This record gives sequence, structure tokens and C-alpha cells, in this order.
Amino acid sequence: MPRVTIKKKDYMKADLSQWIVGRMYARHLRQADLAEAIGISQPAFCQRLKNGLFVYEELLTILNKLEATDEEILKLMKL
Repeated sequence: MPRVTIKKKDYMKADLSQWIVGRMYARHLRQADLAEAIGISQPAFCQRLKNGLFVYEELLTILNKLEATDEEILKLMKL
């Protein structure tokens, strides 16, 4: 089923969460590892990951920890 423009924001949040989860798997990191890096608890990280809502500084720390390329950072920051 094609994506509908009306729900674009929801799709972008889901894309961010899926990218983070995929990169965590590839880098053998746990939610607890990233939660510790940004200074929150694992359950709080899980909730933010589910909603796709991170503060700018937290997102930069996550991208750095997951070794995102410049192109990936630009793409994800437009979400």
C-alpha cells in the first residue's frame, strides 16, 4: 500500500525508529547502551524510540554512537 502524504510525519518518525533499531542490531548495541549515552533510562529510551521523539542533542549523540555517515545524518535530520 502506498504512503499517503497526510501521514508523512508519522512515516518519518517510523523511518527514524527503524533506522535506529537496524543500526543498533548491526553494531551489536542494546537500548540500554544508547540510553546510557544520552543520560536516560532504558524504558524511557524505549518509549522515545517508539514515538520517534528525541531532543536534538540526544539525536546527535545517538547518530554519533551509531556511526552514521554524513549522508544518513542529513537524511535523518530532515525528518
